[in-house]
Amino acid sequence: MTRRIYFVANAVWGDLVGGGDIHFFELARGAAEAGYEVHVIGGPALQKHVLNARLPAQVLLSEPQRRAKINESSLRGQLQMFCDYVERCVRSLRLLRRVEPGDIVYSVTDYWCDSLPALLSRARRKAMVFHMESPTLGEILRKSRPDVEAGRLASIHYWLSQSLSLRLFRRCRSKHLFYLHPGMKPRLLKLGYRERELSLISYGVDSRMAERVPAQPKRYDVCWIGRVHRQKGVDDLLVAFQRLSSVFPGFRALLMGKVEPLLRPRIEELGLRDCVEFSGFVSEEDKLRLFKASRLFLMPSRHEGSPRVVGEALICGVPVLAYDLPNYRPIFGDLARYAPAFDLEAFVRKAERMIRESREGRCYLDAVDLAPFRNAHSWETTRRVFLDGLPSAPSATET
Repeated sequence: MTRRIYFVANAVWGDLVGGGDIHFFELARGAAEAGYEVHVIGGPALQKHVLNARLPAQVLLSEPQRRAKINESSLRGQLQMFCDYVERCVRSLRLLRRVEPGDIVYSVTDYWCDSLPALLSRARRKAMVFHMESPTLGEILRKSRPDVEAGRLASIHYWLSQSLSLRLFRRCRSKHLFYLHPGMKPRLLKLGYRERELSLISYGVDSRMAERVPAQPKRYDVCWIGRVHRQKGVDDLLVAFQRLSSVFPGFRALLMGKVEPLLRPRIEELGLRDCVEFSGFVSEEDKLRLFKASRLFLMPSRHEGSPRVVGEALICGVPVLAYDLPNYRPIFGDLARYAPAFDLEAFVRKAERMIRESREGRCYLDAVDLAPFRNAHSWETTRRVFLDGLPSAPSATET
């Protein structure tokens, strides 16, 4: 009997691949390797990413052709995107008519455009992933969380979507919910989920690729990867660059990602042209190579969920310095180093000390056995947790 699994991924939108997208790609790859016939549902952008990732999956398009680029930061753009998601959701329901009761449907996000088609499909076995907690309504109204946008509309949509998805999914009989952070579990139990319906799953890192990438000469004192958003602490990052460049002769910093158009003018204003390098978009292998060419990974974010980039730096043996946010220690423990949250002076002082140690040939990670961390968060382990958690066929009394 053919085992089939459908991944609903209508929220995959742009040209860039995000952390959640990579997570779903690797789970789909694991399902295919385990003998499942894999189908993915989404738009043309998803189709392109699936081809680039060489996933052994059939793409079912919930949007016939790709739309013109939308300005997501404008109200008009957000409304256009919402309407597009509605259309994708409706088309997905039509595509899911082919789903048999014995199949599995997996929602790759807790956004309604992914979760509702999964919930309304005929599949008796359903799964979903809970990647990151949305801001609460109070945090949105007070704008007390750094990822709350100025107009609040996108954040309210995020909160409503997640709340709806988690509550509706709880009503499914044969279900499994994967969550990425230990701190999420109390909320899920309070909502009425049972222990056996929940699995903590890693964000996943490519430990095998990290082992294949050879050690690199240290070309950069510090590195960073991300997007330009106040949540990411970019202002503190640039101030840290400026301070550190005045302390260390030949100081070099690397910025990874498509951030040069926005950050180049600020780098010029701060007089950092000669010591900051932009890599642009990098492949997964090049990213690990650049991590290994760096002495220290700086993480001045003001809010994060379960950031894969910290794990990637650590599996490369690169020290990490971050603000002491509540979400970090349950995942990374003492493998990372921390400065008091949002204390820029303390952050810079600690970075200075860590760079000096590295330039002198000392690194705290040299005395740490990273093998357990690499294994626990490897894609192989992450895929196994996913496959083990998929709900088994319901009994006759449940159908």
